[in-house]
Amino acid sequence: TFWFENTPQGKFMLNIAFGQSKYYVDNLSENVSRGLRQKIRNGVWPSKAPHGYFNCPQTRTIKIDKKKSEVVKQAFELFATGKNSYQEIGKFLAAHGIHGRSREVLHQTPVKIMLTNPFYVGILTYSGEKHKGVHKQFISRDLFDQVQEQVKFKSKPRKGGHNFAFTGLIRC
Repeated sequence: TFWFENTPQGKFMLNIAFGQSKYYVDNLSENVSRGLRQKIRNGVWPSKAPHGYFNCPQTRTIKIDKKKSEVVKQAFELFATGKNSYQEIGKFLAAHGIHGRSREVLHQTPVKIMLTNPFYVGILTYSGEKHKGVHKQFISRDLFDQVQEQVKFKSKPRKGGHNFAFTGLIRC
């Protein structure tokens, strides 16, 4: 609805309108960030619920999905044994109805993120801060710690390999 003439005065008025728009957007961004930080401090997750939970629109809280939470718990238990890889856990989840966004099998990285997410034991991590969540947990702390040990074990670089003359000289 705003128009300007190609004159110094018109350009000046356009510049003022752009400045007001920029101020509005920056102020809105700051207010949204403040609101998200406050929700986290109150123990409420302000985003999409992880696998095994769902966002309840009536109460605006996160609740346990009875069917999917059992599958996620079984995936944690399978991984804790140390006999299954991330890919096998992804296939297990897909076989029981837990997929990625486009209905594909969860790959290694999303599975690892799920297995290392402290949300499952009631800890909310947001912008480097940790807070106690008010949602119910279905993964025990002992099981979560066992899974973290397996993640550490599987993340260790393997010794051996090739020893070339200029290995390690240049890095990205």
